[in-house]
Amino acid sequence: MGALLQDIRYGIRMLLKNPGFAAVAVLTLALGIGANTAIFSVIDAVLLRPLPFQNSSRLVWAWGKFSLGSQAAVSPADFLDYRVQNHVFERWGAIGLENMLFNLAGNDRPQQVKASLVTEGFLEALGLRLELGRSFLASDEQSKDPQVVILSQHLWKERFGGDSSVIGKRLRLDAGYMTVVGVLRNDVPLFSSADVWVPAPFLNEEMSSRRAHFLRPIGLLKPGVSLAQAQAELNTIADRIAKEHADTNTGWGLLLVPLQTALVGGVRQALLVIFGAVGLVLLIACVNVASLLMARNSARKKEIGIRKALGASPFRLVRQLVTESMLLALAGAAAGLLLANVIVDLLKKLGPGSLPRLSEVALNGSVLLFTGGLAILTGVLFGIWPALRSNRSDLTQTFKEGGASGHPKSKHRVFNVLVVAEVALSFVVLMASGLLLNSFWRLTHVNPGFNPANTITCQVSLVSGKYDEPASRQQFQEELLSQVQALPGVVSAGTISELPFSGQANDTFFKIQEHPPADPKEMNDADYRIVGGDYFGTMRIPLLAGRGFSTQDTANSSPVILISEPLAKQYFPAENPIGRHLEIFEGGSDFVKREIVGIVGGIKHFSLQENPRAEMFIPYSQNTMMRMNLVVRALGDSVSLAPMVRETVRKVDSDEATSSFLTMEDAVSSAAAGDRFNALLLGGFGGIALLLTAAGIFGVLSYLVIQRTREIGLRMALGAQPGDVLRVIVGQGMRLAAIGVSIGLIGAYATTRWMASFLFDVKPTDPLTFAAVSVALVATAFMACYFPARRAMRVDPIIALRYE
Repeated sequence: MGALLQDIRYGIRMLLKNPGFAAVAVLTLALGIGANTAIFSVIDAVLLRPLPFQNSSRLVWAWGKFSLGSQAAVSPADFLDYRVQNHVFERWGAIGLENMLFNLAGNDRPQQVKASLVTEGFLEALGLRLELGRSFLASDEQSKDPQVVILSQHLWKERFGGDSSVIGKRLRLDAGYMTVVGVLRNDVPLFSSADVWVPAPFLNEEMSSRRAHFLRPIGLLKPGVSLAQAQAELNTIADRIAKEHADTNTGWGLLLVPLQTALVGGVRQALLVIFGAVGLVLLIACVNVASLLMARNSARKKEIGIRKALGASPFRLVRQLVTESMLLALAGAAAGLLLANVIVDLLKKLGPGSLPRLSEVALNGSVLLFTGGLAILTGVLFGIWPALRSNRSDLTQTFKEGGASGHPKSKHRVFNVLVVAEVALSFVVLMASGLLLNSFWRLTHVNPGFNPANTITCQVSLVSGKYDEPASRQQFQEELLSQVQALPGVVSAGTISELPFSGQANDTFFKIQEHPPADPKEMNDADYRIVGGDYFGTMRIPLLAGRGFSTQDTANSSPVILISEPLAKQYFPAENPIGRHLEIFEGGSDFVKREIVGIVGGIKHFSLQENPRAEMFIPYSQNTMMRMNLVVRALGDSVSLAPMVRETVRKVDSDEATSSFLTMEDAVSSAAAGDRFNALLLGGFGGIALLLTAAGIFGVLSYLVIQRTREIGLRMALGAQPGDVLRVIVGQGMRLAAIGVSIGLIGAYATTRWMASFLFDVKPTDPLTFAAVSVALVATAFMACYFPARRAMRVDPIIALRYE
């Protein structure tokens, strides 16, 4: 320990004697270690840390699977059968597919709150506790409408001031009253940001259909029950249900996956690719510092020779040099933690909503241990090789050289290898960055099928008892659209049940009357939308054939439907679908037959990467709803319309509320948030890699120019021109850069294939990106070579030879 402390004190003194060298090395390491620490903190929170639920390792997600997919929701009736017949779950619950909106009365103006529908057992499966009251019971589900409610922690504090007497209080939610039976201790992470929670009313008619799939079940496996055992039992239950209800359940079943995989598995590959990229950035930083140490140890060869002459063992010398490297690594890690803290704050601000558990990212104990281990590994990586090479120097040759600056060719080769490695690693990082940036650029230029400019949306809910009848809902919508369209600056307005890029979804089964399937149980599936007013004109979705909806399409006229172009191409590839009839499941027990009267352009509904979807549109007048999305197009900036639209809804009916005002441009932008986040991250790390590479090449060539001062002076004394010197120095650097680019091409070709799943319209081997990265790296290398070469051009041969 005494010798180690002596090495540490000596190493600190040596670094303080060379503050410029120490500062550059520490800054270089801070960039690499800080970036790795920040990204590891994200991976730790999202992928490594257990879910914030009790017994999270035993929690599983149950997807509905059928012939058209394996990630469907589950019908309430099927859920109840699985709940009664399974023997593998300790708890079995479900949550509704989407949040509902309720108007909470009690103030001068109703407050719109988000509500999640859950079954008995859902909160218990997650191990969530209540601050007050009780959870839902099976008896709470035996009603046609929810009778009780559980408040979220934040609504309880904001609306009721944290008053414990809220238990038992009756709240008016929409047109009915619900009794508060509990208050959650904490919000429910990863599942819902609901303000209130209501039990599933299984006696409601809409809950009885096995064709209506809108529940997402989760289960807590009993101790000792494996995922395979549970899956086998659910397969048996699915076969039993299919035999009992062949018309609705043939081919249906459940697919179990670990809950953590279901919730965060979608971002795993992207995070690992980014982590790999920042790992390469750290390697580039290590190569840079190794080059600096090689140069510094070469300048200290006389010192090292004297220490060997005085009896220092090879191990003692290597330990001293590695100790200095470790001091640099630890200082770099300390600075890197400060940088990582800044990066983490930026990640939380810029991160997309689709990245789960982003709010949990922090520099905790696990991250600090990772940083400490990374510092040690980094110190060994960049320190051990320079230390071993310095220890191999010949003592006689060292003293014979004296102060000469000649440099053996073997040591030139070492620096050449370092430059080549740095360029190759940088090429791989830049290629990954370039592919993502290219992908994101193409994504931002995708046509979603509608024009989002100057368009604002909001949700309107009809919740008072006066709108129980379809005719009253139709009258409200007509009056609302009429008054909104009369507002100054409004071009047109319409409504739709599920807004593009809002996360809202609804699909249903249908049959083509003119093309009945061979098996009556077989049905098609497509997205199902209800539209009102001039929705298609407002969104600038073109009418391609037939006619649109008109005032003649009423509740008493023949049922009609519009279909999207993708649906027409998929199901009517060789005929005109106008005049054909679709039999559509719209709830209840019977299918509704509708005549196709027109074809509209297809749009992207969920993401910009997907193809336009097969959609069906029916007029609001023939299927009125309590909640719709209002879409308004303005002459100019649509944001200024929000207060006027809100006031217009109040004028039509002061008991109704609006919420979720959003421009369609923001909605489309949010759809690309994940791709933007990945592109920004890798683009930033690619820029760091390019900067470090340029600095590394510049530093190595500058050092070699200094070492070759006598040689350059002699060449110029014998008649060499400055341009000749420039060509020699630049040529040497560019040859190394070319070799590094060639090796990097091979490495990038092998590694970027892992990125194929999250690239849009770009292949991992895209030749334009490869060419652009090659040109950028070669141009950077040229600039890094040029400035040391200019310095060499200005060497005065008389001064150089006199100095030697």
